[in-house]
Amino acid sequence: MWPRRRQADNGSHWVAAAQDGAVLRALQVTYGTDERPSLAWVHSQESADFSRGLRALGRAHPLRGVSLAGVLGRAQYRLISTELDDLPREEWAGVVRWRLKEQVDFPVDDAIVDVLGVPQDTQNRGTQSAIALLEPRAEVQALALAVDDAGLSWSAIEVPETCLRNICALAETPSQAHALIAFGSEHALLVITLGGELVMTRTIEVASAALMGSEEARGGAVGRAGLEVLRTLDTFERTHSRATLSGLSVALPGGSASMAEVLADLVYVPVKPLELGQLLDCAALGDSPEQIEALASLENLCLLGAALRPLSQTKGCQQIDMRDPEQAQAGAISWGAMWGLRALAAVVTLGLVSVIGMSIVSKRMESSAVAFEAQLGPLQMASAALPPPPDQGALDQLRKAEALQKRLSEALINATAQSAGGYSEYLMALGRQAQPSVWVTGLVVRDSGRQLELSGRMTDPGFLPGYIARLEIEDKFKGRRFNRVELGSVSSEMAGDQQLSTFILGTNDAAKTADTKGAAARPQEAKP
Repeated sequence: MWPRRRQADNGSHWVAAAQDGAVLRALQVTYGTDERPSLAWVHSQESADFSRGLRALGRAHPLRGVSLAGVLGRAQYRLISTELDDLPREEWAGVVRWRLKEQVDFPVDDAIVDVLGVPQDTQNRGTQSAIALLEPRAEVQALALAVDDAGLSWSAIEVPETCLRNICALAETPSQAHALIAFGSEHALLVITLGGELVMTRTIEVASAALMGSEEARGGAVGRAGLEVLRTLDTFERTHSRATLSGLSVALPGGSASMAEVLADLVYVPVKPLELGQLLDCAALGDSPEQIEALASLENLCLLGAALRPLSQTKGCQQIDMRDPEQAQAGAISWGAMWGLRALAAVVTLGLVSVIGMSIVSKRMESSAVAFEAQLGPLQMASAALPPPPDQGALDQLRKAEALQKRLSEALINATAQSAGGYSEYLMALGRQAQPSVWVTGLVVRDSGRQLELSGRMTDPGFLPGYIARLEIEDKFKGRRFNRVELGSVSSEMAGDQQLSTFILGTNDAAKTADTKGAAARPQEAKP
């Protein structure tokens, strides 16, 4: 379905919308000749997708020529109280962005930052107290896409604290501060205002359902809420000693009066239920007080406060806008222009992609052709310089010579490998068959391993046959026949108290043919 055509608004009709979980909530406030604004309608519909919910809202209520205000959810922004030096207001956002970058869990370089200054005449501090608001870029883009897909545009984006501020300001006594607490489905929000400006805010983790439950659960929830309210009011009195708090308004669907009575016993200021019927014209909802009382939830009051933004602007109060500053300055683009720009951008993009693609393909083909021509010339020259092919007889002779040369090469490689790496394998074999009663003192390897001579010592000549049998397990000694065995004894001076014998084992009479041409590897003599 095509989006509705956007039309410029004249500021007399404000619609506020917010995504509350899987529910889209919205309402409209109309400004006329009457001093009080009028509540035109309240809308609530299940829709997990914000854009789809806005399109359904547009089908249920005419949105042409209205100002659309969005309200951020609790998780979509961060609110931090801070102190600022004596700087011009236009520099506040930059200072806050740099100072608070370590206190948020998202990059602040491209985040939306806005700052509300706290009235200085209420406190004795020399520095400027401020309330900083930071919104991640991802949230800004998601809201912009949702409203754009529905064929609409945001006129402003508020946060719950500033929305509730606009309602609390309506209940103020001139020159005095006022407090308002509103309970929602997940938590409660307390704000204190003076002259329409937000002075202090506090989130209280008490849901409205806990206050309407069993007597035991209700008692605990009321106690927690009352304690947090009392602490906040005490903090306000200490830090803003020059301001006087006129009272506290309580907003709780179906139970504002009873909650006001409970809080009146805990705090030291007058407490009364919030009376929406006296603050704005609710005739469109009927004469039933229950319908008006049902609007007193935190979620509905935030929407109502966003739609009351013109009243706050008229009083000259500070305003925030969590939209992208570039989009806010550019203003809303008409429906026809937007779709025209999109179509033009699509055509231009397609054309550019086609031209670029054809250019790339053409350049690649030219490069391939040049490379082929560069390779073809040398190949042709090399082919012309080749000698004529030999006859079959000469070819057979060449093949035989090549085979003979290959066999000789393999024989040389095998002989070299055996002579270079054979000794370590003999020594490793001897190490694996080492015995505590027999130790080797010498090893002689000749003629590529065909002649061996092994010498050593032992504590008992009877161990020698078993030792020779164990050596035959090893590949290097397997099948070897020691045809020469010489036994001897060690002198008492060298042997000490032990009776030691010497042995020499040889194959093919290795001892008689020993010369300097043999290769030997003799480990150090082991001490008994």
